[in-house]
Amino acid sequence: MSAGRRILVLGAYGLAGRAMVERLAETTDLPVTAAGRRADQLAALRAETGGDRVDTLVLDAADAAALRAACAGSALVINAVGPFARGGAAVARTVVGCGVPYLDCANEQEHYRNLRPLDAAARERGVPLITAAGAIPGLSTLAALRLLEQSPGADAVDCCWAQFRHAREGSGLASMMGGLLEAAGRPLAVCDGRHVPVVMGRSVRDIDLPAPFGRRRMLEVPTIEALTLPDRLPLREFHTWFHLGDLPLWLLDGVRLLDPGRRRWAYRLIEAVMRRINDAETRRSAVAGIGPEALLSVRVRGPQGEASADVLFRDGAVATACLPAHLAGCVLRGELPETGLLTPADLPVCGDLAAVTAGALAAPLPDLLSRRL
Repeated sequence: MSAGRRILVLGAYGLAGRAMVERLAETTDLPVTAAGRRADQLAALRAETGGDRVDTLVLDAADAAALRAACAGSALVINAVGPFARGGAAVARTVVGCGVPYLDCANEQEHYRNLRPLDAAARERGVPLITAAGAIPGLSTLAALRLLEQSPGADAVDCCWAQFRHAREGSGLASMMGGLLEAAGRPLAVCDGRHVPVVMGRSVRDIDLPAPFGRRRMLEVPTIEALTLPDRLPLREFHTWFHLGDLPLWLLDGVRLLDPGRRRWAYRLIEAVMRRINDAETRRSAVAGIGPEALLSVRVRGPQGEASADVLFRDGAVATACLPAHLAGCVLRGELPETGLLTPADLPVCGDLAAVTAGALAAPLPDLLSRRL
């Protein structure tokens, strides 16, 4: 296998990492190194993917020396180790320092702020430093840009993400902890016409979603898109709404009081509580016959009315893996000349949403403008 084309996936047996390895094996001819701290989990992952192009590497991404050694044989590093606000920037710094392209699927605004000082180094080394390239943000960015292009005068965007359970029991904890860490940190930026920072958990809205979700209580969780898209487009509002089962909102106040970003014992405590909530929700949904399907619904509004795009995925993990696998092919084919800190909004190679998500949907992808409200 050619080391010059090898993709290194960090956190490969986690929920998103596993899906990325599988997606790369299914949709590309690229050799993949699946990396993580546990050899038994890596062996199980390789057995499940069944691909000769996937090998494994026992690696702690926080070990800078070991990561530098792994980068020496890699053409691209995909980081799926969350929460990104804790250690994502350190991983990115090591990868960029090796002159290797970097990509992650983060949504935490704190992570984006931590990456900004690395922009100059990435440009100097001539490599892309790509973040927010998952499902939401990521695919939501592509859908929002397409709708805004086709909706003259639209200046407000709502991105909604809904799922009842994760594809695997015991998975998805890192992404939930990422949101909670943001809740305990600095105020989160949201473009709401007044550019007033909001506190996560204070903004809740009931939103009507397509089947199988219906009317759901959604929690606003500002993402990296709220920092980047309003800077590129004349948007009056940009909001991101999540429904991830029955997350108790009272927990957010407790997180802010305990401040787990600064207290290691508090982080471990909250992680244990969240693991129990997450596992119980997953089991309850599975027993009730509820599947892992995930819905991305993007809506734009303006003086001429509203337009929306609704996309139902087989599960949230495969949705998160679509854009990283697509961009990996673009990087290795030399189709991505951009360097420095980038998001999908900066990358014309992201292309058509239908091509990026091929094979990942639970239902046919509708025309992005097929639903006018």
